[in-house]
Amino acid sequence: MRTIFRLCLMGLATLLLAGCGVRFAYTQLDWLLPWYLRDFVTLQGEQRSALDQRLDRLLDWHCREQLPDYAALLRDTRTAVDEGALDAQRLDALLARGEGLWGVLMTAVVDDAEALLASLDDAQVAELAAAFERRNAKARKEHLEGSAEHLHARRVERMEKRLRDWFGRLEDPQREQVAAWSRALQPTAEDWLAHRAAWQRALLDLLGRRAGGTLPAGELEPLLRTPQAHWDAAYRARVTHNRALTLSLLADLVNAATPRQRQRLRAELDKLASQFERLACAPSLPAPA
Repeated sequence: MRTIFRLCLMGLATLLLAGCGVRFAYTQLDWLLPWYLRDFVTLQGEQRSALDQRLDRLLDWHCREQLPDYAALLRDTRTAVDEGALDAQRLDALLARGEGLWGVLMTAVVDDAEALLASLDDAQVAELAAAFERRNAKARKEHLEGSAEHLHARRVERMEKRLRDWFGRLEDPQREQVAAWSRALQPTAEDWLAHRAAWQRALLDLLGRRAGGTLPAGELEPLLRTPQAHWDAAYRARVTHNRALTLSLLADLVNAATPRQRQRLRAELDKLASQFERLACAPSLPAPA
């Protein structure tokens, strides 16, 4: 169930984030869902046990309260595809629903994340900081190193890979559309990495002020819920521009999809929605009067 839960979140993120408009929130925070923390920090026995107990409760809540909404979002996306003439505004509304679900999940995970983070000792915090540095170096290499043409080619490669998951093989005109989209994007990688590092420093500072097994009250939730709160206006504008470009690209690709691609897209949406529906738990019964 836990592996499937990870795949569900990845599937939702893949559907909603074919572009880079809200990349920061997902790529920065995925690890902070408590079951990802063990990829960054070596947990001790009691911490692993506490994590497993909290995760069981969170999984029960998630399958009852969110999986039906994930399925409904995918079914509505399927309907939008079937109705034709899909536009960026409708895709934006679907994306906003997904972002809302993510926000609810971030709120639900705060107590679990806070308890686990507060239990880290100094050596584990140092291990976390080192893991940040390694991943930041990898991200810099992927998104900043090389010529402009090299970075463009990598960006096109990543987008085409995401699109093939939904459409199958792309036609040459579609690949040209993706290349044009990439060239029209405004640069955000440096700002993204700078904001990411600032966010990590804020978290490490918060951990440095833990005392008696607790974190300073009320400071973790905004880091989880609104990591974009401290974006400067110029970066926010570039992200908004890139998001709009990406939604327009996706709408154009859906509207001009070949019959084969449209069939593949419908099948993928139906398959993922069905998986969510099968995994969803029965709703809780009301307490007896």
